[in-house]
Amino acid sequence: MWLKELPYAVLLAGSSLLGMYLANVFYDLKAPNYITRKIAHFSGCVAFLMMPFLFTSFWYPEILVIGFTSLLLYARWFRPTMFRGVGGSGRPDAIAEVHFPATGIVLIGVLWGIYNQPWLAIIPLTFLGAGDGITGIIRSQIYKKEVKGLWGSAGMVLTCLLLSYFIHPYYLGVAGTIVAVLAERFTKTRRFIDDNLTIPILSGLVMGLLWFYLVR
Repeated sequence: MWLKELPYAVLLAGSSLLGMYLANVFYDLKAPNYITRKIAHFSGCVAFLMMPFLFTSFWYPEILVIGFTSLLLYARWFRPTMFRGVGGSGRPDAIAEVHFPATGIVLIGVLWGIYNQPWLAIIPLTFLGAGDGITGIIRSQIYKKEVKGLWGSAGMVLTCLLLSYFIHPYYLGVAGTIVAVLAERFTKTRRFIDDNLTIPILSGLVMGLLWFYLVR
């Protein structure tokens, strides 16, 4: 099983690294950082969505998120220009790029590893990857700057509701969507707090608790 699934792990790691590389390329071409980091958001979202289809247990997904968290922490501390398109020297005020895979360590470890609910673990991460990614595209077209607005929230609602079809019963995903959108809208970015942390953790917590007490 381990050897059979190893190529999938390598493929997902490579696609995620490609997303971060492309974010660097566009950042170097003077694209705004709030746009370039969404490239990595979408590539991460695709990688997360593929995990329940490709892996029979949580181990490879957990190893991948631990690996990327470690890599991004190393880059942040010692080589801040390495992933400038998603953070580092491109966004020195926050460590949001580290929070994305780091939240996966918790969600995948608990909801997939302990409770064997892979989609409950993965979908909150895609709320961040695709849902928050959509807000970046919308704000770039409507507001022309990094600002939270109602149109961005509306786009995130629709995106997250579509992703919630992987969750059964569906109302768990609807509840998670509401929490994710509120987290994106009202989280103030600080050095150690940002919506890359609050979106997946809070939506995953709410969906996990609802599943535990109402469905399990």
